[in-house]
Amino acid sequence: MLELRINGFGGQGSVTLAHLLAQAALENGEQGQALPFFGVERRGAPVRAAVRISPTTIHAHSQCEMPDYVVVMSERLTEAAVREGIAESAAVIINAPHASAVDKHPTWQVDADAIAREAGLISADGPFINIPLFGAVCRVLNIPQNIMEQTIMNKWPGKNGESNLAAAGKAYNTVKQISERNGNK
Repeated sequence: MLELRINGFGGQGSVTLAHLLAQAALENGEQGQALPFFGVERRGAPVRAAVRISPTTIHAHSQCEMPDYVVVMSERLTEAAVREGIAESAAVIINAPHASAVDKHPTWQVDADAIAREAGLISADGPFINIPLFGAVCRVLNIPQNIMEQTIMNKWPGKNGESNLAAAGKAYNTVKQISERNGNK
């Protein structure tokens, strides 16, 4: 079973991202479970959500304590996300124009902010970065691009889906690994 935690700020769409990833797992023939974490979160405050993906039935329903992947929706949360706990062999996926490797962890980088702006995915609060991050995470998890696209179009048929497809597709094709477990770039 794969466990993934999403660390973001309230309003960035971490819960929607978790639901999209769980749905993509289902579309890919696996089991998926989204685990939103609701506390005293408010827009702009640090928040988190989690996802489990498994080829077999998922019996756990608790929060992910030591995830295999951590998605950092804002580079400012990287240190806190790692301190919160991750598996020793966990990979980190960071939304940043240029990210640094995270300790001994495989680190992936995508500029979800720029991709969302370029695709016109903007609200009064800023860019909708969860859509590009969905594409990037699908690529890192080896979820086929056609499954990612199908998940988006099922959620947002029509014009909204097409805008989201463009952003997710660009992130899927531009996310890059900036380090490996042995520290090489």
